Amino acid sequence: MFRKKPPLRLTHPLFGAITYSKTDGWINDAFTLWGFDGVELLIRANENGPTRIQEEAFINFRDQQQDLLPGCLAEIDKVRRELEIASSRFVISGVTIPSFQPVRNGHLWTLWFDLSGDDHFMYGIQTDDNWQTLTAFADD
Repeated sequence: MFRKKPPLRLTHPLFGAITYSKTDGWINDAFTLWGFDGVELLIRANENGPTRIQEEAFINFRDQQQDLLPGCLAEIDKVRRELEIASSRFVISGVTIPSFQPVRNGHLWTLWFDLSGDDHFMYGIQTDDNWQTLTAFADD
């Protein structure tokens, strides 16, 4: 009598197979970013799917790998040293594309990293100014 509707799914030319979650937006748990596989992609968008602004912003972000990745790694490595965690290899584990709507955190990107051998912390970089300012943090 009461059937649960299956989640919305679509194959997006840029983001691949994405599934809609009412609470989070569009998700692809098996995304590849900058040579890292199994990255969790989260796109803050409604059931209509990613917007053209999000697509263009992601392409701009993706194409800045040569400059952004070393800067991001340097910033999260500072956090790792402050926590006195042994040095190891960081891998990208997730990226959140903001909605770009005029709401609180509507422009906040998050790039997540895991540190091999560290099961306690997740490391992240956040920016709300198109990757001009990088704020690194650790989350347990």
